[in-house]
Amino acid sequence: MSILSSIYLTGGSIDPAQLSHSAAISNNIANNISAPDWRTFALTRLQNHGLRVVNPLEFAWSETDVDFLDAIEIAGSSDQRVQRALELIDQSDGLLANLERPSYGAAMEMFYAHRRGKMVTVVGPSPFNPWVLSHSQARFNELDHALQYIIGQQPQADPVDWAVKYEALLSERYEQMPHAGEPDYKFMGGNLPVLVVAPHATANWREGEFHEQESFTGSMSALLNRMTGCHTLMSNYCMVADPCWYLETPFRRVFSDVIKAGKVGLVVMLMGSTWQEAPGVQISAYGESLGAEEYERRLKLKLCELEAIGARSFDHFLRPFADYAASELNVPVVIIRLHKRYRMPRLQSMQFLRATELIASFIDEAGNELASMII
Repeated sequence: MSILSSIYLTGGSIDPAQLSHSAAISNNIANNISAPDWRTFALTRLQNHGLRVVNPLEFAWSETDVDFLDAIEIAGSSDQRVQRALELIDQSDGLLANLERPSYGAAMEMFYAHRRGKMVTVVGPSPFNPWVLSHSQARFNELDHALQYIIGQQPQADPVDWAVKYEALLSERYEQMPHAGEPDYKFMGGNLPVLVVAPHATANWREGEFHEQESFTGSMSALLNRMTGCHTLMSNYCMVADPCWYLETPFRRVFSDVIKAGKVGLVVMLMGSTWQEAPGVQISAYGESLGAEEYERRLKLKLCELEAIGARSFDHFLRPFADYAASELNVPVVIIRLHKRYRMPRLQSMQFLRATELIASFIDEAGNELASMII
């Protein structure tokens, strides 16, 4: 199972005429597309062809002529917004820049993406500036033509290589506190009603003691988001309060909000175990009346390919979070604890990949069943 390509969108507004005539007619937007709607148009086209979009629309847009760096200025200082932009570009496979209107932010993001080895595609008027020509792989006058090019490329990143690179970026924040105003968690939306949670992707504090990260649970959860379209919520900085143990944390609140939105029918908690712990794969469930035991049984049938599955009463510090989800939010929870040997893609790439693929298969099946019921 390959992971989806992801495309980062940047640039200001675009003239409706930049949409090809046939595309505009087919999408019924020839005469009524508003300035920022090129992003929505691009997002829809790319997602319909199996690509994921790193889209500034996830931020609160209030004006029509705002580029990405301007938009996130609302949320923090200049250093914070630039750092956030660079992180999003690092996590993407390519960049689509709309240069119909000049944008300092888009130009800098193009330059950075090109230097990071990303595929840069440009939409704008001819002739193109020499700097644009030397910092992009393809250039088009019409948005529809640019999208057709990107869809035709669809570079499929190697899952193991992608996870290693993602974890390398995350490792810089293992023990780092978030900047002022920045959340210590990361939420990745999806289209399957399954939420994968990795609360210990980074280090955390619990009852006055420091606990190290459960490495590669974060990158594996992000990889599952890309492979299946499930929702993902993970710690993204060192957490001053372990969200599994403490009730009042930002992580717990966003978790609750996602569940209450009604788009999640199953929670999968992804945890890690140490070298000393055995067996290597442990599975447990919360929410018997909600069908959790059936999900547990099906997951065991998948993961038994790796080794004999162990069932245990997980450490008491996990119980508050799982109990809260099952008892208060009425959603079943399955907990997977993976031994370190399944979380070492650099040294044990096949074991890491197979464990991820088996979990992805379970999420695909459960998620599609839930989707048919929720709809």
